[in-house]
Amino acid sequence: MNFINKLRSFSVYLLLLVFLIPLAACQNSTDNELSMPARYGDDGRALAVSLAQNFPERYAGSEQEKSAGDWLIKKMRNLGYQPQVDDFTFTDDSGKQLTSKNISIKIEGTGFEYTGSDSNIKATLDNINERFILIGTHYDTPIKDKQAVDTVSATGDGIHNNAAGVATLLTIAKEMQRDRPAYNVQLVFFGAGTQNFAGAKAFLKQMSTSDLEQLEAMYNIDKIYAGDKVYAHAGQNSVLEGQKKSYEKRKKLYEMTDVYYNYMLLTNNDFSLYTNQNIFTVEATDFAEPILFREWTTHLGDHTPFDQVGIPIVFMESFEYDVKSYAELGKESTDPTFNVVGGIIDCSNLDSSAFLNDYFQILEEEKQEDVFSDTKTTKTESEGNNSDQIKIKSLEELRNNRQIDRLERRINNIAFLLIKSAQRGDNDFIPKK
Repeated sequence: MNFINKLRSFSVYLLLLVFLIPLAACQNSTDNELSMPARYGDDGRALAVSLAQNFPERYAGSEQEKSAGDWLIKKMRNLGYQPQVDDFTFTDDSGKQLTSKNISIKIEGTGFEYTGSDSNIKATLDNINERFILIGTHYDTPIKDKQAVDTVSATGDGIHNNAAGVATLLTIAKEMQRDRPAYNVQLVFFGAGTQNFAGAKAFLKQMSTSDLEQLEAMYNIDKIYAGDKVYAHAGQNSVLEGQKKSYEKRKKLYEMTDVYYNYMLLTNNDFSLYTNQNIFTVEATDFAEPILFREWTTHLGDHTPFDQVGIPIVFMESFEYDVKSYAELGKESTDPTFNVVGGIIDCSNLDSSAFLNDYFQILEEEKQEDVFSDTKTTKTESEGNNSDQIKIKSLEELRNNRQIDRLERRINNIAFLLIKSAQRGDNDFIPKK
């Protein structure tokens, strides 16, 4: 009898293990997802390098831009999408009429569920679930009219402007297949972005009134690689008189910064996201008094046509806004290495995958070596006592823990921010499971 009781107890124990082990595995999986966000690997980095090096002169309206567009279409189809291709014509800076194309895909969102108690809001849920967000980037590159030949040997191929942005959008397209948005999403690769945003203008022009009414926000990924810091901005349409701002036009910016802090991307991934937090004012057209230069930028881009018609926008770029006056603005990087091009890597031969990848890899390794010794152990004053040895992370261990490569880190974390932003609704709205 005693043996039977023991056997029963052992059976219960085994049964508990059967249930608890999967639960523990699920918990570990959840913990890993929360503690190691944006771990998408180096595919995005490889795509950026491939686009830059295979089509280094993909100038607006050129044969290389056409080939780069065909490359993008193939990448989209390989992911299982059927991209829409829209040709358009534009006039370049010299007055010549050229052709280009916009390439876009649509990703259906899960929709939202309303968890609140307001019956009036619940009644509008269908309308909310019909809304969509637009995420865009341009795939052409500007002519490199600044040559730092005396100091640095490099061949510009547009890794910074704007292969890194293209790779980020491709990463979003891939990852949204498993980490689905709540909003419907349209991803657009604009042609001829460097020619007064011709592709974005053409895309906006062909949108119907209904499309514009259902457009929740437009996100633009621009030059994210070579600048000192990654910034997210609201649109100029969010600026009001004096030091006022439109919360509705900046809501998407604040949602993105919430994602950044909620997932602790600085702690987990060594990735920093900034907003322009200047406290000085600037003179501006259409405003009677100076306006606060904060959380927005005067930089134009593919977001500008949407900004001008009142669509909430979030514009992402790398630059340096930590200055004391508007007159001091003007550098993507304050690194002395880039003084030969006035701190602006864009439009120079230093916008080079070979040069920038090597330079930033060395720079980051040196930075990590300052923090972490490359030795396995360090001894305390008590040299002979093994128990007092302190383990120090090696560079190899650090690479495994953090994505030390700057390009990979920026592509993956910006993609993650946009994916999670596409899942953010108003209060009491959560993504459908």
